[in-house]
Amino acid sequence: MLQLHKVSTGRRDMKTKNKPVLRLPRREFLKRGGMGVLGTFIAASTLGGVAGIQRASAENVKANLKALKMGDWNPNYAGQWSYRLAQALGYLEEVGINDFEVILSDGYMPGLIGGSLDITHCDTDVLFGAGNASGLPMKLISIYRHREWQIMGVRAGIKTAADLKGAKISGGPLDGRNTYIQREIVAKLGLDPAKDVQFVPMSGASDGRLQALLAGTIDGGSLFPRHRFGLEKAGGKFLYEKLTETPQEGFGVMGRWLEKNEDTAYAYCYADIKARQWLFNPANKDRAYKTMTDLGYEIPPAFVALYKVELDQISPDGGFESAEAMDEFVKVLILTGDLPKGLDWRKYVDMKYVWAAQKALGLPKRPASL
Repeated sequence: MLQLHKVSTGRRDMKTKNKPVLRLPRREFLKRGGMGVLGTFIAASTLGGVAGIQRASAENVKANLKALKMGDWNPNYAGQWSYRLAQALGYLEEVGINDFEVILSDGYMPGLIGGSLDITHCDTDVLFGAGNASGLPMKLISIYRHREWQIMGVRAGIKTAADLKGAKISGGPLDGRNTYIQREIVAKLGLDPAKDVQFVPMSGASDGRLQALLAGTIDGGSLFPRHRFGLEKAGGKFLYEKLTETPQEGFGVMGRWLEKNEDTAYAYCYADIKARQWLFNPANKDRAYKTMTDLGYEIPPAFVALYKVELDQISPDGGFESAEAMDEFVKVLILTGDLPKGLDWRKYVDMKYVWAAQKALGLPKRPASL
């Protein structure tokens, strides 16, 4: 149910917000009829196209907004790494953004639509679905995670794919994308996902699936790289792991905001991508982690060991591999019911801000086109 709550940034370096915002878990936001939920916020929005011209360079652009409010649902350090570094390294200040506030809440999409946020870190499919359901101009202006580790973890005692016959496997909800991926993995391992294994639903997130594997209540499940240490310590392992081109997360804004604040969009993308380039330099690894721990993020040593694994997923330049990669990603989301049939994702993506930053930073244009 839709609730009012007070949003706290949850970090020592940020102020507590006392303004109540509407909260609804990000995927439930779309699952509950989309348009009916969005109707609560549309009154605060105005329709209209996104104006503006392509800049030749973003290197010298200055933001027209001095203060920026960023929404995010993910408290994990790796989910906030690039923009936190852009702030800590002074790159945001260099482009004129002197006051940068992060608001941590599952209600980031209602906050964006209602105008209490300027920009938000978001799941790609959530922005596409919200834009489609509302009819409002919404734009993804940069990609954050452009790749994804697709992993099947198995409990102790499962050594080979043959050991999975008759196994119970979970990717969470049966109609979700994670379960779809686990079915694909089973097929790639040479088994019949309809006959050789049983898919069981689970509530909660991936940490719950890890605990179920450790307890032996399931035999295999969808996990993330961070779960390897705990699983292997208990005798389990990753039976399958593959890095795929999956532009799954990015930064989104409202079209009406973009019309008024294009200079800020150019400036933000430039500062953020500059920070990512710094992060991807191995010489900066120790300082990159120390910066985040100084900000109050807890990073266990086992997570530090995943430096390269984390960076494998983060886009170094704000772009993604190709339009075909996004086509395939959206195709699966339509199959799982996360997005409606016929959705044209290109209506909700504008890469000119990233392309300008890439040019200014001497990086290749990526993707080459949409």
